[in-house]
Amino acid sequence: MKHDPNQPQATDRKLRALLSLNQDEYAKVLVVFDELVNEKLRHYTLKNQRRVHKEYKERANSSLYGSAKKLDFMLMYLKENPNQAYHGCVFGICQSKVSEWVSYLTPVLEESLHRLGLMPQAGHRYRHEEPKTDCLLVDVTERQVPRRQDYEGQKEEYSGKKKRHTVKNMAITTAEGYILYLGPSYQGSVHDKTLWDQADIDHTPLNLLADLGFAGVEKGYPNAILPYKKPRNGELTALQKSINQGISKIRVRVEHAFSGVKRLKIIRNKIRLRGYQARDALMRIAAALHNLRTTCRNPIVNHS
Repeated sequence: MKHDPNQPQATDRKLRALLSLNQDEYAKVLVVFDELVNEKLRHYTLKNQRRVHKEYKERANSSLYGSAKKLDFMLMYLKENPNQAYHGCVFGICQSKVSEWVSYLTPVLEESLHRLGLMPQAGHRYRHEEPKTDCLLVDVTERQVPRRQDYEGQKEEYSGKKKRHTVKNMAITTAEGYILYLGPSYQGSVHDKTLWDQADIDHTPLNLLADLGFAGVEKGYPNAILPYKKPRNGELTALQKSINQGISKIRVRVEHAFSGVKRLKIIRNKIRLRGYQARDALMRIAAALHNLRTTCRNPIVNHS
């Protein structure tokens, strides 16, 4: 498809709601994305095969001509989670090309956000880097996935809490909602506390606020603060209720962070892509885009 200079650009007001970024945030990503995507195009074809001639120059009749259009393509795909055939109609390409471009551009977008210093720590280890914050918040978020065909797989991914098939990730955020750590994806049947036990979390002098799903974490993490649990056949005291309310007022910020991550419908709605690696990559990208918005819209907070 030929490039149309009259097509609205991603920084236009019309498309901001479709990309989840404002003009300044979009421009920051585009600068790094442009360099990386052009470098990849010089060395790899759309089918991820090495080019024989590395003096490749993108043609004007390319299916997605220009770095801005490629970034629009990816951000709109993540924000709206469209059917690939529909997304192909929007950009004038076939469904198979949409699938190829998504696979091709996902690692480029992830690396772009990583170079901007927005990607949270990932994997099974979290090392504290002294962020400017009053405390750390920990919680687990779930996202729906298609039901698997095999019965054992269905049992593993079925979340009794959500009453649906999910995968879940544990996250550690600052008091301002900046995501410092995002754990790997686990099946929906795994308990929240198990995610904590499987991770190697660095002890910090900061207080760590958690909910009762992490009951017992205070044994290995002295600075952990959990709300009081209502005793069986009893009631909490007025002081205990007041303390619980104070904890909740602070912990709600981690829920706001998850809300920012789920601004992308590919995270909020049922994801169509299969494979834990692809789902993990999209979750990391969503967290990094949330960090970008948090940093740009709250300039006092600096986690670089």
